[in-house]
Amino acid sequence: MSTTPIPDSPSSTRGATSNSNRAPQGEAALLPGNRFFVRLLSVEGAEVAAQVNLQLEAISPFPLEQMLVGHISSPDGKQVLAYSAHRRRFTPEESFAWPENCPVVPEFLALCGHRLPAGGVVVHKGYERLTALAWKAGDSLPSAVVVTDLADHDETGIAHEAASHAELAADCPVEIITGELTGKIIDGALTLTAEGQESFTIPKAQLDDADIRDGDFLAERRKKERTNLVIWSIAQACAATLALSLIGEGASFFIHNRSGALEAQIEKAKPGIDELKDLDGISTRLADLGVKRLLPLEMLALVNEKRPATVEFMNISCEVKKQKASVLTKPTLTIDARTPNAGDISDLLKAVKAIPEVESVTSNEPKFRETATTFRLEVVFKQAELLKTAEATKQ
Repeated sequence: MSTTPIPDSPSSTRGATSNSNRAPQGEAALLPGNRFFVRLLSVEGAEVAAQVNLQLEAISPFPLEQMLVGHISSPDGKQVLAYSAHRRRFTPEESFAWPENCPVVPEFLALCGHRLPAGGVVVHKGYERLTALAWKAGDSLPSAVVVTDLADHDETGIAHEAASHAELAADCPVEIITGELTGKIIDGALTLTAEGQESFTIPKAQLDDADIRDGDFLAERRKKERTNLVIWSIAQACAATLALSLIGEGASFFIHNRSGALEAQIEKAKPGIDELKDLDGISTRLADLGVKRLLPLEMLALVNEKRPATVEFMNISCEVKKQKASVLTKPTLTIDARTPNAGDISDLLKAVKAIPEVESVTSNEPKFRETATTFRLEVVFKQAELLKTAEATKQ
């Protein structure tokens, strides 16, 4: 475990970068690493922040009330890299420039994504500082962090110092990297990157732990974020309601105009429609006359052709009847007749039944008298065949 050297003058701002003064919206404020006291601590169970505070309070030269404290956790939750700085290490101008809605963390966290699996030291050479992270084989967090100005050390010297703090061999591997250190909020998480190297991501749930600002400030920020989220949700709902209302109004206006146009067209075409209705009524009546008219003369003529000379038709009636077990109405001819020869009745029935236009023929029980026999015939015709015969006769 290791600590970075704390400069003699608490108010010193030597080595400050533009990142500590100003950060664009959506980017983290990365503070100079040589202003922080850094330790790798072991923790167990829940209440990690409380454990970090207790351990730092035991080793820190200043009360925690005067310190700005933050930490990041290992994936297994058994270790944390804790860092703290005295409040006077940053001028009021620097503190006021920190973005309210973005994390404020040490810049060396951007190097935590580039580690040596077999152990060793990674040295980053920036424009103003050298930063060394010492890694033990298999660890997810550096065992030691050393930051110094370029004027105070070279790459070899700072690598030896970091290896010593981490109790690594003096001849352990050393890798030197360069490039800008940046941090951006992506999908709510903070992604820190050393240019051209692997990135290091702090999940959204751990951003408040990593941020060095006061808990009261962070709690107030979370409250504002929740309020803004509620306001944004309400605004979205209102916008959606307004959009639906406008769509409904537009649809109503279109339907109203379209309805008016259709009504005008219908009113304009009404005389023609009425004329078509009249023509349709006439056509229907003509069809009914062609299909439903009784044609009594035609029916009588067909039956009369088969009448024996001895048979006399006394009474004739014609009507449309619905036959049993049928839903259709059919033209029916009823004939009351008499004959002096009763044998003529069966001959007449056979002859009428053989007529193609006749569907069926029935006779009631004959009544015998001294000089004649009376009977009644009921002849049911096939309507379509009867109409064909009638039309052929006219032609």
